[in-house]
Amino acid sequence: MKMAIIATRGSHTALINLCTTIMAAALSEMTVRVFLRDEALYRMDRKRIKEIVLPDIFGQDSEKIGKKLAEMKLLDLTTLLASAKAQGDVRIFACSSSMGIFGMKEEDLSEGVDEICGMTSFLLDEVLEAQTVLSL
Repeated sequence: MKMAIIATRGSHTALINLCTTIMAAALSEMTVRVFLRDEALYRMDRKRIKEIVLPDIFGQDSEKIGKKLAEMKLLDLTTLLASAKAQGDVRIFACSSSMGIFGMKEEDLSEGVDEICGMTSFLLDEVLEAQTVLSL
C-alpha cells in the first residue's frame, strides 16, 4: 500500500500532524511519499525549522500551548521528521516552484528532504500509484 501526502500548511501544529501521520502510515508498513510546498516547504528551511509558529487561532493561549508542546517533546521538528522517516519507506520531496518563489536553494533545505521535483512529476510518479492521497 502506498500513501501520498501533499503538505501545504506550515504552522508548527500542522507539521507535527504531518510527522505523526507519516509515522503512523510507515508503522502500518505503507510506502509514504510527501510533497512539501507553500508554507510547509517555507518552514523546512534550515533557518526556519526551529521557529515555533503557532496558528493565530490559539491567541492568548499560544504561550501555554508552546509550553505544553515542549513538555511533550514536540518542538524539534527535525527530530520528529527523522523519527517518522526511520519507521519505514518514507521519501520527502520539495516543490521546485515553491523553492523558486521563496528563493530557496537545495542547501537551504533541512535534513530529511530527499529530493526536489515539480508538482506534475510528483502527481505522475507518486500520486497515481497511491491507494491513499492526503492533503494536509
